[in-house]
Amino acid sequence: MGRILAALLLLLGGYAVWPRRRGMRRRREAATSDTRVDSLAAVLESVALCLQAGLTPVQAVDVAVQQRRDSAAEQDDAIGSVLAEVQRALHRGAPGGPAWARHSDQIPELRVVAGAWTLTEASGSALHPAVMWSVAQLREKRAAKERLSAVTAGTTSSMMLMLALPLAGVPIGLLVGVPPGELYGSFPAGVALVVGLSLAASGAVMSKRLLRKALQPKKISAEEGLPDATLDDVADAALMLQLALSSGAGIVESIEQVAVVSPHRIRTELRRVVAGYRWGLGHRTAWSYADVSWEPVSAALALSLEHGAAPAASVKAAGQRLAESEKSRLQAAAGRAETFLLIPLVVFFLPAFALTTVIPLVIALVPRGGLF
Repeated sequence: MGRILAALLLLLGGYAVWPRRRGMRRRREAATSDTRVDSLAAVLESVALCLQAGLTPVQAVDVAVQQRRDSAAEQDDAIGSVLAEVQRALHRGAPGGPAWARHSDQIPELRVVAGAWTLTEASGSALHPAVMWSVAQLREKRAAKERLSAVTAGTTSSMMLMLALPLAGVPIGLLVGVPPGELYGSFPAGVALVVGLSLAASGAVMSKRLLRKALQPKKISAEEGLPDATLDDVADAALMLQLALSSGAGIVESIEQVAVVSPHRIRTELRRVVAGYRWGLGHRTAWSYADVSWEPVSAALALSLEHGAAPAASVKAAGQRLAESEKSRLQAAAGRAETFLLIPLVVFFLPAFALTTVIPLVIALVPRGGLF
């Protein structure tokens, strides 16, 4: 009986530390995303350099496609396929923005590029600033992701160490000369092992939930019938709005253009604001139809309307504040998560350690006189 329970404990320990298919898939997806961001940023930087040198968008994309073919560096095939589609669209005389946007659901990194490209084509403004802005956004988002991973690395290590506590019975028993069969051979030790493993499993589930909740992006207020949107989506829309305003378009026209290239929830809210403006309801009333998270953007535009200031700079500052506040919130939440892990440590893992290791050792050593 004791040997069976010890084998069960070892199997559970192996299962706990063995790489999961889901975890491996997540790591593979993260690596693919990083490669994709690097590949996309390199393509856009090449396009931007060509535009700065005076080439047309068609010529700039042709050069970028040729450079990808000649390059021996690691590249993402999906980005190459999208770039080829953009090239074909531009050669037909069609806009390139829809070609980028067509794949943004499968490749989320394309949303920023598709939005910026579409805005410049709609407004007729220079493409070079929009492309460089897209590169900066891609690089910044990846850097923020890496900073968050660095902050959570300690928390993840702590969680793995806590998970190892209840599985320490067999090696500790061997160190003091108690084989697994003897360690868990008695009925009380077997019961203690089963209860302890149940507590450890509950602690593992709770720890993962705490960490997942801490790293969840902040969502704007839910609305029935509409998909969720995050504060990051609002920040991205605000930064694209400043791009549209920089092209010389009016406030209402710029909001309308950004709505076209935004996710569904953001698009709905911005179209409500546009409708409020067109109905003549006034600035504050028009923005009251949007979520409260838009307040910094609304305040920046109100400053422009009331005092005649250029709206692009103030809207850009508002968008950057929104993005930075969300990054700071996530990093702080990841730091606090390690403190919150004390809850499952005290409630689940330490009792599980006592039940799977301490109590069976005491039961096994007392008859030998090993404790005295």
